[in-house]
Amino acid sequence: AQLYPSLATITGSYVERRSATSELTISGVSVAGAQPDLQFIVQHAVDRRRWSSEGVFGTNGRLLGLRGLYNFGDSAEEKAVGEGAGRGRISAGGEVYFGAQEASGGMSVGMRYRDGQPLLSELTCVLNPIMGHVSLALTRELRSRMCAAARYDFNAFSLSSELAVGVEWQLDQNSIVKARWSDSQGLRCLVDTRLNNMVFSMGLDLHSDMAKTPAATGIK
Repeated sequence: AQLYPSLATITGSYVERRSATSELTISGVSVAGAQPDLQFIVQHAVDRRRWSSEGVFGTNGRLLGLRGLYNFGDSAEEKAVGEGAGRGRISAGGEVYFGAQEASGGMSVGMRYRDGQPLLSELTCVLNPIMGHVSLALTRELRSRMCAAARYDFNAFSLSSELAVGVEWQLDQNSIVKARWSDSQGLRCLVDTRLNNMVFSMGLDLHSDMAKTPAATGIK
């Protein structure tokens, strides 16, 4: 559980491993004040390596959702000891959701290609036909402990688009440096480090429009 006194908000989550392939997660947020609010999200996930599924229910808007993913071919671990080493793996999935409060729904479909030879690379495409939204993402391992990613989003109805790029570098077993830039959010940097049983996070946020959103720093 986490408490935010300045926002009069409490958040918490409960996770239970129900079997070797299924997991139940319950998350909630409580807001006090002039307009108190209490919301819960219940998720049940099943992972059987070849395929996985997840059901979601949220009290906010009485949302119901279902996600699914199917992996074609063998995994990287299975290929390492088989004849298929060196070939990539394709995965396909989708989600449908319905909000009972607004009587509205939606869906999205996607495909992913992952190749681990010689370095990990992954290409993902997600399409939301109702909203007219397309997202393309590429992740590439540059070297050991360093990877980079780029994502391009485009909406066919509004003709709006956004480009985001990022890099992650694991300095050692206890420190990770992350940097991200996008058209709308500008530059964000984050450093995570572990000292004994404590984790410290320090960040810097430089918005693309400094006149409207000033720079910010934070530590946790």
